[in-house]
Amino acid sequence: MEKGGKSLKLINANKELAFQNEEKEKRAAELVIANKELAFQNEEKEKRAAELVIANKELVFQSEEKEKRAAELVNANKELAFQNEEKGKRAAELGIANKALVFQNKEKKKRAVELSDSNKEVDELEKRVKERTEDLESFSYSVSHDLRAPLRAINGYAKMLDEDYSNVLDAEGKRFLVEVRNNANKMGVLIDDLLTFSRLGRKGITNAKVDMNKLFETVLSEISQNTAHHAEIKYSNLLPAVADRNLLQQVISNLLSNAIKYSSKKEKPEIDITSKYKNGMQVYAISDNGVGFDMHYVNKLFGVFQRLHSDEEFPGTGVGLAIVQRIIHKHNGNVWAEAKEGQGATFYFSLPAIDEKPVVSQSFNLTKSW
Repeated sequence: MEKGGKSLKLINANKELAFQNEEKEKRAAELVIANKELAFQNEEKEKRAAELVIANKELVFQSEEKEKRAAELVNANKELAFQNEEKGKRAAELGIANKALVFQNKEKKKRAVELSDSNKEVDELEKRVKERTEDLESFSYSVSHDLRAPLRAINGYAKMLDEDYSNVLDAEGKRFLVEVRNNANKMGVLIDDLLTFSRLGRKGITNAKVDMNKLFETVLSEISQNTAHHAEIKYSNLLPAVADRNLLQQVISNLLSNAIKYSSKKEKPEIDITSKYKNGMQVYAISDNGVGFDMHYVNKLFGVFQRLHSDEEFPGTGVGLAIVQRIIHKHNGNVWAEAKEGQGATFYFSLPAIDEKPVVSQSFNLTKSW
């Protein structure tokens, strides 16, 4: 009985032990699961901690950006305040400018009224000047024309004295007679120049295209036939012009004759003729290496009877350049001069540029000398 009771207890104890082992295994399995869960939770915590670090950095960055934006906003507000102040100043300046403009407009209206009155006075003055100029030209023509008869008489009587009474006159008397005839001839040239000058005021112009190369050649040929000189005269392919050919020939003749005359005392007289476009005009220049003149007196050059050199040094009437100026002005051009004493002079005249582009004439060498 005791053995049987012990066996039963042992069986029960084994069962209990088996049950406890099963429970332990369950607890062990649950512990494994719990450890896995804990490990998973630890990993999640680490992830959350890393995310929290990143979030903190982002928060710091955003805070810094907010501070920057706040600083920029402060600066923008200051700039806006400055601009508002400037706008206020500009508005004040604009107000002052508007007042000034109103005042100027009033003054312009006054000036316009005054200018209108002035224009009437100018028109009246121009009318008087025109009338007096016409009267003066008429008087000059009449006087010049009337002087021819007594001048011819003086020259004729002087010639008769020379021919019929030369055996009566001594050397001094004959010299006086030569002076009378020479001065009579000078007076005749002067009268011719005055007549030419007076006619120009009434003479109309007939414009046509002019080959300036051929015109210069014609003038130079005439001068060389009538005047002995040793000047070297050069000109390149010159621009054609639209002008009255006869009047332009007179201009060129006067200017070239002067250039030859005032460079004649040089050992090697040189004259250069050129042309160019400038500001809608065609400018022609005649340069010499002669005696030149003092630019202080340049304004006297183109006046009637105005001369910068004595008649004994260089003969002339003092009308040639006045004729040149009148002709060029009738063509809506201009004439002027530049010079240095002892170093030559350059005389310029300009004419309105022709519409068509000139074709360089191939019939002339690049440089033509006389």
